[in-house]
Amino acid sequence: MAGDHEAFETLVHRYETALFQMIYRYVGEYHEAWDVLQQVLLQLYLSLVTLHLRAEIRPWLFTVARNRCIDHLRHRRQTYFSELEPRDNAQGQTTDLADLPDTSPQPEELTERRELRQCVYRVIEAIPIQYRLVVWHRCVGNLDFPEIGQVLNIPTSTVKNRFYRARPLLRAALGAQLDMATAKG
Repeated sequence: MAGDHEAFETLVHRYETALFQMIYRYVGEYHEAWDVLQQVLLQLYLSLVTLHLRAEIRPWLFTVARNRCIDHLRHRRQTYFSELEPRDNAQGQTTDLADLPDTSPQPEELTERRELRQCVYRVIEAIPIQYRLVVWHRCVGNLDFPEIGQVLNIPTSTVKNRFYRARPLLRAALGAQLDMATAKG
């Protein structure tokens, strides 16, 4: 893959969504998550030469993403204030930032996404830790069973066993969450 643009594009298409979901979970802000993702993808591009023989690109990418998220959160804590100044548009005219169109998702859509995500996270958090880690990496991190085994340092057969044992627990917890939501609504 050494610097191969097509290989880079293939990797981006393969992992972009899963990486973004993980980064968004850490960062919590849509636009900031995209910024962190761009940093991860830049690091991937710059590292293609050293990764050309590496069979485990996916765990490497998720580790880089996690580390970038941690760095981003540390930096965010240090940033207290940023002044909003007018910017020049394409015609050379000054435009107030308040006049720029908002392309972010609507508040209702964000609220629905956040509530669904919180419900799923509560369900995952409700199961025992040995199952929780496997489910988290499988469902949120989109890792396959051998990759999860590698990350958790356990055999693939144990990963599969824990995942399949967690499924009925997840169904029960999700049913309870949905019953509570229905009772409130």
